[in-house]
Amino acid sequence: MRRVLIHSFESLIVGSSIGVCNGINVVIDADMELEAYMVQPGRQEWVTVIECISASGVSISPYVIFKGENLVSTWLPRPLPVGWTFTTNTSGWTNNFHGMQWIRHFDKHTSSRLSSCDDYCLLLCDGHDSHISAELCAYCLRNRIVLALLPPHSSHLLQPLDVGIFSPLKMALSQRQARLFRSGFRRIEKAEWTEHYIKARDVAMTEKNILSAWRGAGLFPENMFRVLHQLPTNNSSTIISTPGLVSMTDTSSINTPFLLTSSPPKPSTLRSANQAFLSDFTSTTINHEYKTHVRRLSGIADRLQAEVTILQKELGEIRAINSKRKERTSGKRVILKGKTVVSTEELQKALAEAEKATHKQKKGKMRSKKKVESDSSGNSSDSESNSLETPRPCPKPVDVESLDCIEVAM
Repeated sequence: MRRVLIHSFESLIVGSSIGVCNGINVVIDADMELEAYMVQPGRQEWVTVIECISASGVSISPYVIFKGENLVSTWLPRPLPVGWTFTTNTSGWTNNFHGMQWIRHFDKHTSSRLSSCDDYCLLLCDGHDSHISAELCAYCLRNRIVLALLPPHSSHLLQPLDVGIFSPLKMALSQRQARLFRSGFRRIEKAEWTEHYIKARDVAMTEKNILSAWRGAGLFPENMFRVLHQLPTNNSSTIISTPGLVSMTDTSSINTPFLLTSSPPKPSTLRSANQAFLSDFTSTTINHEYKTHVRRLSGIADRLQAEVTILQKELGEIRAINSKRKERTSGKRVILKGKTVVSTEELQKALAEAEKATHKQKKGKMRSKKKVESDSSGNSSDSESNSLETPRPCPKPVDVESLDCIEVAM
């Protein structure tokens, strides 16, 4: 049996809004009676940075995506950091196209670590769509990259970048941006934001913080209890007892076998207990007004219990219907349900078929929409009924968008 050596890496996408920073400590006049606030420019333009760290305590150069059609040289500071990649997208987010560009960027920076055919790179990612494309899985199969997905909704516990890197990174970035805010600048340029991010990254992305992040996530060294002890437990099953009736005038003749011993009770148990309680309660010498109030409370409890029972029944039916609909839904998420390692031939073929079906479905919808628009424009005016409107070209899919890119040579 061959021994397989695996180098562990973890990748995560982080988004940042230019002109927005976290709360920081500032020095103000202690004699001020009102609370002090710092005004932020509030520029909401989005920038995406894909970061990746290794369990050995190092990181690879980031992949930065600006919002725009083409990359402008004035957006970047000088000199450029070695190994970084800068590119653009019309939304500022990543997609399948940039996912493929990044995996090549990752392979370029990590392939030198594989000294033999028995070495593999283990790449841990979240379930973002750009990480689970068929083309990306095929690339991983060809280049000895084991692509594994972390469980959904677990980034705050299992992703080392989330656990120990992004918090100091955002704090260091906010401290640098705050200097411009206090100076009265209403707009932060992309070059200024990039310069701040470069300096903040040098502060936060240290070997000490990276190793601490892997330990905090319990992934390396492996320590499952670092995560398990943070999960909520359902062992606390407390039994709520109904307190005894407080005496008002004379309660010596009231018996207590009808008092409930658990909460919430069954509807039949609650109704029989209320009837037994009212039967014994009316035979006491307590004031008539108290008896009337207790009977009303008993009726209210019965009605509320009936409403809760009906709502629970309806909720169960709705959940059952939604569950069946999800099971019938086809797509990549259904294929990857319960799967951890994605870079297998079987899953790659299934993902390719799912993407092909989705593309075919979208193409059919675009044709139908195009036909409806053509019909509506032809019926808009009698004078132009015989004229043919030139159909608008279909927009290119975002995933195959050709964008300019700057990669700083190492």
